[in-house]
Amino acid sequence: TYAMFIPCLTLGALVFVLLRSMATGYEFEMNKCYGCDLCDDACPVRLFNGGDKLNIIYNTWNNEDDGVPLYSCLTCSACTNACPQLVDYDSYVDIRRSLIVGGPQAEIPHTVLQAVLNAEAEESADVDFIATEDYPITSNVGYYPGCVDYLDQEMVFSHLNEGSMDLGASTTAAFTLFEEMGDDVSYLGRDFLKCCGHDQKWQGMTEVFDKLKAYNQKKIEESGIDTLVSSCAECFRTFARDYELEGVKVMHTTEYLLEQGFDMELKAEEATTVTYHDPCRLGRQMGITEEPRELLGQVENVELVEMEHHGEDAMCCGVSSMMSCNENARALRVSRMEEVRATGADTMLTSCPKCVTHLECLKFEGDERYKGIEILDVVTFLAQQVEAKKAKSEVEVRVGVEA
Repeated sequence: TYAMFIPCLTLGALVFVLLRSMATGYEFEMNKCYGCDLCDDACPVRLFNGGDKLNIIYNTWNNEDDGVPLYSCLTCSACTNACPQLVDYDSYVDIRRSLIVGGPQAEIPHTVLQAVLNAEAEESADVDFIATEDYPITSNVGYYPGCVDYLDQEMVFSHLNEGSMDLGASTTAAFTLFEEMGDDVSYLGRDFLKCCGHDQKWQGMTEVFDKLKAYNQKKIEESGIDTLVSSCAECFRTFARDYELEGVKVMHTTEYLLEQGFDMELKAEEATTVTYHDPCRLGRQMGITEEPRELLGQVENVELVEMEHHGEDAMCCGVSSMMSCNENARALRVSRMEEVRATGADTMLTSCPKCVTHLECLKFEGDERYKGIEILDVVTFLAQQVEAKKAKSEVEVRVGVEA
């Protein structure tokens, strides 16, 4: 009797495989949703625009308009992280946005900046970048600074405007640590590689992203490096997930430092309380949450206190891919900074220059509530301790000589 079931089971399996292969885009993925509404509870955008009918992504999938456009999605992965079915909503957003004709249907607050970065994708811009054979690459490890290093507080190129924050400090800090550890790392600057294309990809500008990717991939392969390091969470995620870099290991700076045996016997001059903000791209999307905390744990006199939402449950800084810098985004920043204040920490650390920028905006806009909270990249914080230790040693040597 069992023999009669075998043809039925075989036929059923074949039909399933056939239907699965016929599913276009993310139909199969999205149909795994059974409407538990956990994604809506987790969505940071929905916190401030109301609604309780699933999330903004699922509603667009069903062609339902609840007044919350698809471009308001931060692609922070909070919904996927909460989903029992692990529906990959971010990839669906990527596909849907890439199908929009005429560019992103969203607010782009820094249009001149975006135009400059997008123009780099054109072949005519290649002459502005140094050829591989003429670039000083002396190591198998390369460091890419990203675009933010070239920007100031007002989000224009720093050589054109005076800002109150040095975003280039994260790269200077990284090399302070590399040199102190005795590591030979080559600087692959923005005169060698173009923008990684993160923002363009998530704005739906696939053609621009593909051009940037093709140029950068070719240069990285020509460089001969086998390890690519970046302190920018967005650049790190883009190189690791969206590029095909065969034979090249992509690492965030915090990962690289630990792998190289970071141990400098650091001690803060005064007792300091810090809290750590997990960037979406680094934490939820790339699984790097413990590495920055482990580095901080090696600094004596520094106490790390966690915010209410941290690790994989961390709240987004509020702006993604240089889009929708609006009142909703500001409300998210305020909410996050209130969590910082609740910890009593003197300093908020993170591992993404863009998060530093977005959260610093509240202070830049004159919000007095957060004036006393210092916001730093964790690599910059570590480099400050190294510099303080070196300065103290120099004083002690000088005093010893004078005695």
